[in-house]
Amino acid sequence: MPTARKLPSGSYRCQVFAGYEYVDGKKKRKYESFTAPTKREAERSASQWAASGRIRSDDITVKECVERYIASKENVLSASTIRGYSAITHRFHQIDDIKIRSLKSSDVQLWVSGLAAKLKPKTVKNTYGLLTAALQLADPDLHLDVTLPAKMMPDYYMPPDQDLQKVLSVCQDDLWIAVMLARYYSLRRSEICALEASDLQDSVLTIRRVMVQDKENGWHIKDCPKTYQSYRFLVLSDPLLSRMKKCSGRIIDCNPDMLTNRFRRAVKKAKVKPFTFHMLRHMFATKAAMSGIPDIFTAKMGGWNQNSTVLKSVYQNVRNEDLLDQMKKINASMQHEMQHENEKPL
Repeated sequence: MPTARKLPSGSYRCQVFAGYEYVDGKKKRKYESFTAPTKREAERSASQWAASGRIRSDDITVKECVERYIASKENVLSASTIRGYSAITHRFHQIDDIKIRSLKSSDVQLWVSGLAAKLKPKTVKNTYGLLTAALQLADPDLHLDVTLPAKMMPDYYMPPDQDLQKVLSVCQDDLWIAVMLARYYSLRRSEICALEASDLQDSVLTIRRVMVQDKENGWHIKDCPKTYQSYRFLVLSDPLLSRMKKCSGRIIDCNPDMLTNRFRRAVKKAKVKPFTFHMLRHMFATKAAMSGIPDIFTAKMGGWNQNSTVLKSVYQNVRNEDLLDQMKKINASMQHEMQHENEKPL
């Protein structure tokens, strides 16, 4: 059994004889080197390599590593997530051909810096996340020291309520229902497009399926929601409830992309400042927070994970006009206190 030796860095390295090679016409011994945080781990990796036909799990390129990771997750992750992963594999071209066993932090840092020059920080972070997940699967002992670009403050535009009412006034039938479901009940596009009239019993709407795209970009309905938390029951009220009770079959006969395009045209027709359909979900979360509804109930209604920070950090955005109103109240209170203090004798 090969014996590991401690390195100055504190890690352990174990070398295994791997045959001979010729360098400048001279025959030399060749060794495979295995480094790990502990002596036992280094020796185990070396022994496994020697006993398994001398094929290392890290003896593949970055491109092969990422492709294997995506393939291993096809039956676990959603089709849209797999499609998203496949769509960004071209971003790895700078490090595609580097063997995992030879990959260094400096290689990845240069690659990240190149991405940061042309992509947003969040996009760089997501791409790097795919790389690290793939590397972890191929070589759990590989650790990278890489600095990612600093986060940018997202520029969210949340329309005032009067703009939403203008949009609703130009929405016809099923589009009006879709907008109401997103704004006042926080349904996602994929959930709205998969709704059936049978999902509404009395005043209770059950969210139990979604419409998603497969690898070939075809749309189909999946009989389970996006996450476990997304399976939920919502109690509807008028005027939405009355409209939905008149529906039969599919509530809205279109796919999520078509819904987005229809909404975009409605916003343009209403002549208001453009905002996305997904912003309706932000409006729901923000209104709930400002109304004093505890996050645990907001998360339950919107299908968010109750332990996730996404609800607070992403969806509960404060509109500038609402912030100004609160600041005016604070200033008025402070001004009253300061005047009261000024009246006291010295």
